[in-house]
Amino acid sequence: MDILAHFLWTYVIYFRYKTHRLLAAFFGIFPDLGSFGFFFLLSLFSGTLEFGKPELSSIPNYVFFSYNLTHSLIAAFFVILVIYLLTKRIPWILGGWILHILIDIPTHTDSFFPTPFLWPLSNFTFNGISWADKEFLIINYSLLILVYAYLFIKFKDKKV
Repeated sequence: MDILAHFLWTYVIYFRYKTHRLLAAFFGIFPDLGSFGFFFLLSLFSGTLEFGKPELSSIPNYVFFSYNLTHSLIAAFFVILVIYLLTKRIPWILGGWILHILIDIPTHTDSFFPTPFLWPLSNFTFNGISWADKEFLIINYSLLILVYAYLFIKFKDKKV
């Protein structure tokens, strides 16, 4: 799924948690920032940034490694476990990271960055529908508009 939709879905799920919803939404986009962020900035500042789907051969190996790492439920749960062992508290805001991976599993195809959710234990991926498919984008953003409209109407007179 695209980074904006990840942010919006995570934010709405954490909506009731006023003090942590923005941080949770950040963790909802963290997997994409952590894997493509440096490559994007490098391309931007070097003048090689092109919009649209890049050729896989033009993407450096470190992007594939970081994508595997940041899109792995195994890695995410490991980080959550380490934080829990250190703090004796479950870091619920990292649920945004888990949500990102769970959303990506059915919204990526095998042809372009499938979600390696069991990495490094397995390279298994699910061949889903592309989040960039026009029909999917229309449905996804229509649902987001409906959910945010509902929240706006429900909470318009309340300080949330």
